[in-house]
Amino acid sequence: PMRRTVSFLRLVPLAAGWLFTVAACAATFGTVVPIGGHASDLALDEARGVVYVANFTANKIDIISIRDNSIRTSINVAPQPGGLALSPDGQYLVVAHFGAWAAPGTSRNSLTVVNLNDNTRQTFAMSFTPLGVAFGADGLAMVVTSSELLLFDPVSGAVQPISTIAELAARALPAKIGQMPPNIIAASVAASADGMVLYGLADLAEEGVIRYRYDVQQRTVSGFAFIASPTVGPRVISPSRDGSFYFAGWGLFDANSNLISQFKNVTGAFETGSHAIDMDGGVIYAQLPEPARNEDETVPPVLMVLDSASLAVRERISLQENLAGRAVLNAARDVMYSVSDSGIMVLPVGSLSRYHRVQAQQEDLVFRGNFCDRRVITQDIVITDPGGGQTDFTLRASAQGVTVTPSSGVTPAVVQVRIDPNAFTTKNGTVTVELQILSASAVNLPLPVRLLINNRNPDQRGTFVNVPGKLVDILADPVRDRFYVLRQDLNQVLVFDGANQTQIGAMKTYNTPTQMTITVDRRYLLVGHDDSQFAAVYDLDTLEQKSPIIFPFGHYPRSIAASGKAILGLSRLADGTGTIDSVDAGSRRAVNMPSLGVYENKVHVSTVLTAAPNGASILAASADGNVMLYSANADTFTISRKDFTKLSGAYAASSFDQYVVNNVLLNASLVPVTRMETGTGLSSGFTFMDDTGFRLTTPGDTAPGVIQRVNPYSGQGSRPTRMAEAPTMPVTEAAAQASSGTGTFTRTVAALYNRTALVAITQSGITVVPWNYDATTAPPRIDTLVNAADMTLPVAPGGLITVFGSDFSPVNVATRELPLPTALGESCLTVNGVALPMLFVSPTQINAQLPFNMGGNTVLVLRTPGGVSNNFNFTVLPTAPSVFRSGAAGPVTDIPTVYRASNGQLVTGSNPIHMGDTIIIWATGLGVTDPAADAGQPAPSNPLSRAIIEPTLTLGGVPLPVLYAGLAPGQVGVYQINATVPIRVPEGLDVPLSIVQGGSSTTLPVRVVK
Repeated sequence: PMRRTVSFLRLVPLAAGWLFTVAACAATFGTVVPIGGHASDLALDEARGVVYVANFTANKIDIISIRDNSIRTSINVAPQPGGLALSPDGQYLVVAHFGAWAAPGTSRNSLTVVNLNDNTRQTFAMSFTPLGVAFGADGLAMVVTSSELLLFDPVSGAVQPISTIAELAARALPAKIGQMPPNIIAASVAASADGMVLYGLADLAEEGVIRYRYDVQQRTVSGFAFIASPTVGPRVISPSRDGSFYFAGWGLFDANSNLISQFKNVTGAFETGSHAIDMDGGVIYAQLPEPARNEDETVPPVLMVLDSASLAVRERISLQENLAGRAVLNAARDVMYSVSDSGIMVLPVGSLSRYHRVQAQQEDLVFRGNFCDRRVITQDIVITDPGGGQTDFTLRASAQGVTVTPSSGVTPAVVQVRIDPNAFTTKNGTVTVELQILSASAVNLPLPVRLLINNRNPDQRGTFVNVPGKLVDILADPVRDRFYVLRQDLNQVLVFDGANQTQIGAMKTYNTPTQMTITVDRRYLLVGHDDSQFAAVYDLDTLEQKSPIIFPFGHYPRSIAASGKAILGLSRLADGTGTIDSVDAGSRRAVNMPSLGVYENKVHVSTVLTAAPNGASILAASADGNVMLYSANADTFTISRKDFTKLSGAYAASSFDQYVVNNVLLNASLVPVTRMETGTGLSSGFTFMDDTGFRLTTPGDTAPGVIQRVNPYSGQGSRPTRMAEAPTMPVTEAAAQASSGTGTFTRTVAALYNRTALVAITQSGITVVPWNYDATTAPPRIDTLVNAADMTLPVAPGGLITVFGSDFSPVNVATRELPLPTALGESCLTVNGVALPMLFVSPTQINAQLPFNMGGNTVLVLRTPGGVSNNFNFTVLPTAPSVFRSGAAGPVTDIPTVYRASNGQLVTGSNPIHMGDTIIIWATGLGVTDPAADAGQPAPSNPLSRAIIEPTLTLGGVPLPVLYAGLAPGQVGVYQINATVPIRVPEGLDVPLSIVQGGSSTTLPVRVVK
């Protein structure tokens, strides 16, 4: 083989901080096998059913049975066994001995080869300190020493140099008290499962870290030297099965050493943590410890189950002790063996479902109070064990006014959460309360459930849609009726249909996405990240992820913008500064711009970029008060100004050479034109549409946000209007640096391309505001009220009703939320002062449910932002059975909802009732039930809620035995009647089926045959 000297590029990546606090948990996952010393490495030998563990301080190789996790025997070897490798054929175990003793000690650097077939061994002296060893598919071991990389043949003992790496760190023995093997050896080397690629990680003697890659087939070495903060720990390297990517310390890299994603707020300690990649399962198991927040805090060991593509955390598992070195998965990928504090830990990762775990099926619960209903609101949350087991749990709410029943129990369990709106009357926005989930026997650490409590007044506009998670950016598609939202906690782009605001897709990003842009040709969505050196690329026609844009090593593109001439990315660097890179779309590579026109390319790290919709320019705004402008025409930065001491909040660029940063309107030269008012709160979002601007402000996160139109020439706002809840608030520069991305700047509002609505990121998720939200509205007028089944009178308690009229709501809104809200589309309907649960609202129609305690002469009133309707008087009878006409069979619609139980199909002319059939009728208006039900809540299934006044059924005058008449389980306001058909009923095309209940009845024709 050729001897090759490797040259390295020295660059500096940085990991900024984040913190995840976990509650104490009594149960832990995994089995610890103490070895009575400090483990430095391990090798798995599944053929012999053992794990070999290098006991660094006891000078032996402990052999642990994988059947019962006990130490079977030990092999006494030369001092300080630091590295282990098992040959591909399983015959040889090679041990690297770390013998770098300082004078007057004697060097003991050596290799031991154990022939596992005949139990013979040989020891070979080494000139330099061996830091690690790993086998390739060719049966040769690569030995990493403090001076060079060697190929070692375990059969002959022959050594071949393959590369020199001058002055790797080899710490001298004896070590300081308390130093673990990873601190002493400070190196790791590992092979991909196919043995075709070997990766290594080590410190340089002077300064910095080196990562290197050995191609077994080509026998070539490549690598990078760099400086890292924090240090690259845990000092473990873990390749994927085919070597196409690998985890080193706290970073995930591709085969070319490009940083795919990284974790922030890690200690960087060499001796704590580990990881292993399950490529087939698409997961990475990793412990990457966070630093303590103070001297008294002890951070518990946690194993994270990560998505291998995005590094999103799927689950957090409590460990008995810290992992402390190499980890490997068995061939079945269901057991992970890792060096740990006591020796090794055996983690049956494929059997997590057999361990107690606990979680809530809902991430959020939304409680919608309103100005006309201050009753206690209840919702159910389901607590389960994902593996189906019975696991204890305790729930704790973080605020007064919240009651949980039961507050503890065993899974599976349905828990009722009760909110007293009177405890939150001073808050007209949304209050977030965390519901903590604790368990003494669960090994996982569940996230809390967000309780979102909203109390709105009639002047507040918009309908909020619950979208869980940390949402950090929103962008409307300029040619498709869609919009995109970045969910940072799951590393996703959420795709929404602009017509109904429903989520239609989720695309994985890399770690910690921060901002989006759409290319000028409208074909691609680009996403920048705070913890990846890639910008993700998505085809907007197919929503498929394409090859990423790779930024220079050490550059994290946290803000990205696309003009007609150039795509620019603001990258975070390790020295606390920012720099602007230019993207070559063809090669998918970014390069650092040598200068920004006549200005040096060194900007504040909290800088945000945004492009004008027509692609003519890109605005750069920095937290330190600087603003710059890139001109696509000139293909350079043409303006740089500093008229402010600091900047934050909203930012936007128009196609008419107008720009907004915070509360300031800037002209084409970025000269401040005017300052917008600040009385409505902090600047949160701004968007231009044609020659109009829309601005969001917020006085606080629990207060209503304010939206207003802005004249982009004068900066004058008009008709400021309160929203249902507050938009995302900008954070301080210090808080932004301690968290993720461009938090000092916020983009929280987008205008849909067809000018039907504005969509904002708000406390609960997104809020949809109609385009004409500030139009003058007329008071509502109620014309008629009927039952919602056959659109006739009368109506009964608990039944569904439909109200017709005008000026009910500016938008069409239907809800699937349970329990049903009592305010929808900014409208609230009351009967005798009691708010009705609502299913649907439009400008001319409302569908709602009557309370079960209503009766007699009744007054209906509708309240909207336009005012209060006149009283509408109607009568509620005890019963008013009516059958829904919502069935459809082919082109025929408006069919009564009568079904044959034998085939589950509607009764029609071609599917007639047969004598002896059981029929099921879906209706409303059967009145009060036993047990009683609550309006707006889904009907129970155990026990069933039966109608107190039982209906009688006849078919052609012949009585039908009624099997059940009552509320349909899981439905709201829908009743179900089950009856059998005697054999003596008359045949015919239009045989009358009659339902008589109390003093009310309904009849419909059906076809009957023998």
